[in-house]
Amino acid sequence: MTELGVTATTNINDLPFRENRTRAWRELREAGEAVRSGEEIVLTSAEAVEFAAKRPDLFSSARAFDRLGSPVPLVPIAIDPPEHTRFRRILDPFFSPKKMAEREPELRRQAAELIDAIAAKGECDVVPDLAVPFPSQVFLTLFGLPLADRDRLVQWKDSILEFTDPSSAEPTPEVMALALELFTYLTEHIAERRSSATGSDMLTQLIQNREDGGMSDNEILGLCFLFVLAGLDTVTAAVGFALAKLAGDADLRRQIANDFSLIPAFVEDLLRVEGPVPFTPRVTTEDVEVAGRIVPKDTTVMLSYGGADRDPLRYPDPDEVHIDGKPVHFAFGRGPHRCLGSHLARLELRLILEEWHARIPEYSLAGDKEPCVHWPTGTLTLESVPLNIKPG
Repeated sequence: MTELGVTATTNINDLPFRENRTRAWRELREAGEAVRSGEEIVLTSAEAVEFAAKRPDLFSSARAFDRLGSPVPLVPIAIDPPEHTRFRRILDPFFSPKKMAEREPELRRQAAELIDAIAAKGECDVVPDLAVPFPSQVFLTLFGLPLADRDRLVQWKDSILEFTDPSSAEPTPEVMALALELFTYLTEHIAERRSSATGSDMLTQLIQNREDGGMSDNEILGLCFLFVLAGLDTVTAAVGFALAKLAGDADLRRQIANDFSLIPAFVEDLLRVEGPVPFTPRVTTEDVEVAGRIVPKDTTVMLSYGGADRDPLRYPDPDEVHIDGKPVHFAFGRGPHRCLGSHLARLELRLILEEWHARIPEYSLAGDKEPCVHWPTGTLTLESVPLNIKPG
């Protein structure tokens, strides 16, 4: 057994994600299964990440996210079992495949409207024109909030993400004010819905729900905050990666455009290769052996979902997107904290790709530069994906 002090060392913030994500993941993986980065330990292999993700008793998510100092409980990610189990029993039915299917007609209509506007304009940058607005509209639709508030929500979302961006300085007063606006906006809507609880939207149903004791206003507010923090930029990233990949691979694009049944398999392996969440934190609750090393109690451990998804011991040809299967990947996490909104994210991506290729089957990357991501950041997102488009 190796003591932690002699494990390999790197700085994940210095990895070349901006220039070449494949090289960045390879460099991190080659440094070892348990790599020191500053005061943190990064787990890189599929085996090590899976072990940690499935043992919340040893690797606490609550303690990791408590360090954000959120004024509301970030339900359910900042709560460990057994209390976490109660929240998942309450929330999982609201995000089930059946419930998401009920939302499909309206969300499909909204995706089609955005793509029709792009086709009419004759040019496109996927990120601001589609990938940013659509997930925000989805959030507002699910929670029964006015779609007219979309642009305000995007601004609020960008401001609170600065709290968690590792490259950001201390939040400015302007950022703090915008975060408070979002807090006030959601608090007022929850109070209004509590006093006149009518409607079929998720916010109203959560307020009316009394299973397992239901959720308090503060807990519902925390769920909304987590949705904004974790559910918008991740879908934005996946939409950008998907259309950038297809724009740069004409053969794959034509296969998708000619056979929509291939889209689910494409989505799954794209999420494996280009997962939006590169790392997620945990804090050890006791000394624990992982990847042949002892990690002391109270150590922040970063689970490298992106590294695990490109582990050649788990996935053949790990750096390429395939459409001949549906791999069990790490993009939505593992264990009890597996992403609550995974079925919703899959629905959003499928609708975007179906409606896009029904209208714009021919497109390619514009300009002579490959789209690149901002780094370091909590979510890997392409900054811009300009396309030459040819509407069908």
